[in-house]
Order: sequence, then C-alpha cells, then structure tokens
Amino acid sequence: MNKKIGFLMVTGMGLLLAGCGNQANNKAANSSSASSSSLLVANKSNVKVNSDNMSPQEAVSLISTYCGLRYGGNWAAMAKEAQKEGLQVKLYPSSKYQLSDGGQGVAYDVTAGGKSQGLVYTINNDDVNIYQNVKENQKSTKLATISKSEMANYVNQEGQGKLVNDLAAKAQVVDKRSGDSNSSASTSNSGNDHKYGRSGTIDVPSEMQGTWYSADNDSDSTMTFGPHSYTYSDGDDSGTTQLYKQDPQFGEDEDNYTNEDVQKATKNWGKVSYLNIDGKRWLNVRGWTQSAGDGESYAVKTETIDGKQVKVLVVGGGAENWVDAVYYQSKDMAQQNADKKFDDLHYLDDDE
Repeated sequence: MNKKIGFLMVTGMGLLLAGCGNQANNKAANSSSASSSSLLVANKSNVKVNSDNMSPQEAVSLISTYCGLRYGGNWAAMAKEAQKEGLQVKLYPSSKYQLSDGGQGVAYDVTAGGKSQGLVYTINNDDVNIYQNVKENQKSTKLATISKSEMANYVNQEGQGKLVNDLAAKAQVVDKRSGDSNSSASTSNSGNDHKYGRSGTIDVPSEMQGTWYSADNDSDSTMTFGPHSYTYSDGDDSGTTQLYKQDPQFGEDEDNYTNEDVQKATKNWGKVSYLNIDGKRWLNVRGWTQSAGDGESYAVKTETIDGKQVKVLVVGGGAENWVDAVYYQSKDMAQQNADKKFDDLHYLDDDE
C-alpha cells in the first residue's frame, strides 16, 4: 500500500474517532444539562394533578414544575428557589415583549422572589407557549408549545404532583396590565378586609382568562378576564369590574344596598357566585348592590366550527340563563360567526 495513502487513511480514522468522541461528549453535555432539572425534583409521590379547571395559582405551578423538569436550566433553578421563596407570576400585555406567539394577549412572567428572570409563557386555549431569556425590545423564540393536559401527564409520570400542589399553596398572581400592583394568593388577605361586605377575591378559571371577541348583536365587543377581574369594551362603553365574594350578612341589611355612599364606593365591584346549569359550571356576576335580577353568567364551552373543536366564551342572562352573546379568541372568528347559533346552547327565542 502506498505509504501516503496509508497515512491519510490512518489520519482519517483518527479524525472519525475524534468526531465520535466529540459526539459522545456533546451527548454527555446535553445529558448533564437535561439532568440539571434533577435539582428541582422533590421526593416522588403518588399525588396526581388534573389540568381541568385549574386556578391561576395551580396553572402557574404546573407550568413551572413541567418546565423545570423538562428543560432544566433557569426554569429548574427558579422552581427550586420557589419552593423556599414562593412562586409569583406577573401579568403583562403580551405586546410588552416581542414574542413569536402572543397567545390571548397576556404574557405571564414567572419568578421566585419577584425579580424577572425572563421566564415567560402565553396561552392559547389549553396550549401554553413557553419562553426563556425574554427581554423587552428583543425578539424571543418559543422553546415549545404544549397543552396543560400533556404537562399534567408528564408531571404525574415523574411523580411530582405534590410539588405542583406545594408551589400552588404559596403562589401569587400579580396583574400589572392596569399599572397597579394588586396581588392575590391563596394565603393573601386581599379582599378579605370585609369593607362593604367584601370577604375575598374570586379566582377566575384559567381557561377563561384572556381576551375574547364578539360581533353578535350588531356590536363589536371584547371581554378580557384577569385572575380576579374582567374588562368589557364595545367602543363607547367600557369598564373594569373587580370580582369579590360578598358576605351574606351584608346583603341581609337592605340599607347597605340603598346607601348612596356604598353604591358609589362599590360601583366597579361584582359579587360572584357559581351556578351549575346543564352540567356546566357558570361564573355568575351581579352588581355589588344589586338586589334583584339574575346578573350575567359566563362559561367556556367547546363547539364545532367548520369541523374543528373551538373553545368559546358563552354569556348568559335572565331567569333561564338565555344566551346573550358568544365570544371567540380572535376578531376574525368573531366576525365570521356573528350571531351564529349552536344547537347545545339555550337562546331566548327557543321558547317562542
């Protein structure tokens, strides 16, 4: 064999083996990076979590646990710290950042201790768009999009359902979209001062949170639900209602409802209860000093549109909770389905 050729063959084999060694090292490095999530893992348990009808605190705890387990790195370090310092999520308009998917218009900035670490997610229906290293005025690319139900399955598989519940017990939600810093947690006293009969905030179901659009009744309107409030707008008419529980004893004194000072102080408060109608749980809102009438009720339902399953926000009112309007998660869909009626919903003219 020609010595030169033999030398080249040996050299080539050496480079190939070196390349294989580098690949092995890269795999080991990737494995080490992935195993960094082990910093997060608590003792495994048989506790299972279900992603249906989660409170905002439960949702952020599930997402943080999943991301810590699945991606490691900053997500794992944050979730580990949150076990000591408590988990906090701040809500901003998604326009605050240059995200590749702004979801329903709300960006959830997750921290342990309050200082932003660029760990952000947005929500589309049940799907969560996950980001890291998010900074203002810089484009951010998604790590992944995954449904909360898939997250729950993964967390349960890893035996970390108890960790989700432990984080949720101390989690705080801070809505920064209106520029205030009102926060709530399951252990918070926000809304529990009993002023004007207020006895606590209401946690809006996570699937209901975000911005919804309707073109029903010849009117383009939007509703944006936060963790404890909603904002309604149809052009000329708009306003935000804070949602609270009302002490039953407050309503037993009729003077509280007719007192002008009370009416003025609570004009932007809504008293909330839950109704079970046709097997569905509805969030019912009435004026704080409203003594008669049924208020309005809200529920997220799944309807079939053009062969696809679509989540919609249904607004009902009146004695039989007749449908007033249906809201969609985009303006285009709202306009395309203006005044559309669904067979499983109860409309006023159904009784005529």
